[in-house]
Amino acid sequence: MAVSGSVSVFGNAIQRVISRFKNPQKVVNLCFIVVFLFSTVLTWREAVVLEGAYVSSQRNSLDNVATLLDRQLQHNIDNLLFYRNSMLYALQSPISTDKTRKTLADFDALRTQPYWQLRLDLNRSLPMNGVSDEFVNNSPLLDRDEQTIHTELSSALELSYIMRLSHQTQTLPRRMFYASRSGFFLTSTPPPNDPQIVALYYRLVAQPYFSSQSPANNPDRALKWTHTFNPESTTGQIITAAIPLDYNGRWYGVLALDYPIDSLHTFLQQAHNEDHEGTVLLYDNELNPIATSAQSLPLHPMFTAPQLAQIASAVTAAKAGDEGELRMDSRFITWAKLNNYDGLLIKVHTLEEGVQGEFGRISIVLSVLWMLSTLMLFASWVVIRRLVNNMFSLQQTLTWRANYDTLTRLYNRGAFFELARKLSQECKQQAQPFSVIQMDLDLFKSINDKYGHSSGDKVLAHAAAMLSDAFRQGDVAGRVGGEEFCIVLPDTSLEEATKVAERIRVRINSKELLLKQGTTVRISASFGVSSAFEFDDYDFERLQSHADHRLYKAKQEGRNRVCHTD
Repeated sequence: MAVSGSVSVFGNAIQRVISRFKNPQKVVNLCFIVVFLFSTVLTWREAVVLEGAYVSSQRNSLDNVATLLDRQLQHNIDNLLFYRNSMLYALQSPISTDKTRKTLADFDALRTQPYWQLRLDLNRSLPMNGVSDEFVNNSPLLDRDEQTIHTELSSALELSYIMRLSHQTQTLPRRMFYASRSGFFLTSTPPPNDPQIVALYYRLVAQPYFSSQSPANNPDRALKWTHTFNPESTTGQIITAAIPLDYNGRWYGVLALDYPIDSLHTFLQQAHNEDHEGTVLLYDNELNPIATSAQSLPLHPMFTAPQLAQIASAVTAAKAGDEGELRMDSRFITWAKLNNYDGLLIKVHTLEEGVQGEFGRISIVLSVLWMLSTLMLFASWVVIRRLVNNMFSLQQTLTWRANYDTLTRLYNRGAFFELARKLSQECKQQAQPFSVIQMDLDLFKSINDKYGHSSGDKVLAHAAAMLSDAFRQGDVAGRVGGEEFCIVLPDTSLEEATKVAERIRVRINSKELLLKQGTTVRISASFGVSSAFEFDDYDFERLQSHADHRLYKAKQEGRNRVCHTD
């Protein structure tokens, strides 16, 4: 007896535990706690295992800088493409206003002068700067086409508005400009109207970025990066992102962004300022150093020729966005190929720096990972809790869709038959009258054929609304066929049911329905009525069959009527 009692108690305890899992919210809470504890144990375990943490921390550090630089470059490139698209749209659909016509007239008057400047509206646009016809004619790379020059100037004027309104001080680029082959340029750093305009324009079109955008040098018409390298002066180096402007087979000019080396220095220093270990360097595609996170580029090369060859071998087959690491002597090298620049980021980390910061770095990384995982778990817990809470409302919605016809919002056939059988049996048990009305819309197929099924749906919805308005308390209706409806009337005699059917018939036939603009239709319906008392039979299917027989009798007698006798 004692053993059976202990088994009974243990079984009841198990049953209580299992019964708790019937509550989904408790299951969610339990799973969250288990996963949270599991992630905490894993984090603690990773804190013990230090292998690979040093490499991971260095790659993450460089990846952060690469992501920031790529994001900034992508933002600038998107702006450059936006400016080009604006110019293309303006070339395709030029706008002619009094101001633009006056400006074009000023150009015609000034075009022979050695230099000129068009000032449309300095409060809202940037000035246009240009050189003479003679300057253009003497350069084989330039071409001032008389058929397109006015359209191009108008487009550049529109671009000057956009540049003036959207230009803000950028982190990297110092100047955005458009250099035209027609002998003028537009820049975000406008010069005064003086002879320096000629020299500025000459420097723009003489740079490698300009000639490299010719159709012969850039057949794909894609964005190109150029690095004007001057080994004697770091500040004299310029990185330029340029893209050609072509329309209807003509090369109009080049849109470009200038990145001075000092701005790249500043950016790398700011992006790397929180990481006091290692040095980040930016190299071009020929492995020439461009910028660094240090105060200045090293006076002596950081890598020997064999080491550069080793780096080149590692990154040659790499794709944009790839990264990796190399070990050289006492230094650990991490590299990352940029997505938006034809170059390479390299982080040089010495052994001394790694030893000093190893444990702190790993602790920070693990803490961040633990916090992120906890946050994700918490967010998942909130979402799942909400899903569980919404489950009941979704269940109600599905139940409604299972029982009701979505078009007429009446019971569908299955739900209606089940409810009608139940009501008929209740009336039988209480010896109450029970009546059935079978209704069918007249000539409904002709409406579908003439006006389309969408109009037929409107007719069905309209008839169902009229039917519902004529209901009494306790009456139940359902859609049992395409255009057939059935109504059961508990505690209602044959005479009363006939009056209800007549009221529904008049209501339906008395109103016109607007199918579409200028087209209305008046519909009618035929009805058959049967009652349990007249047949001494409460079986719903047989009563519906009698009502359906009388419905067709009503149709044979001319439609739009109620028939309650055989």
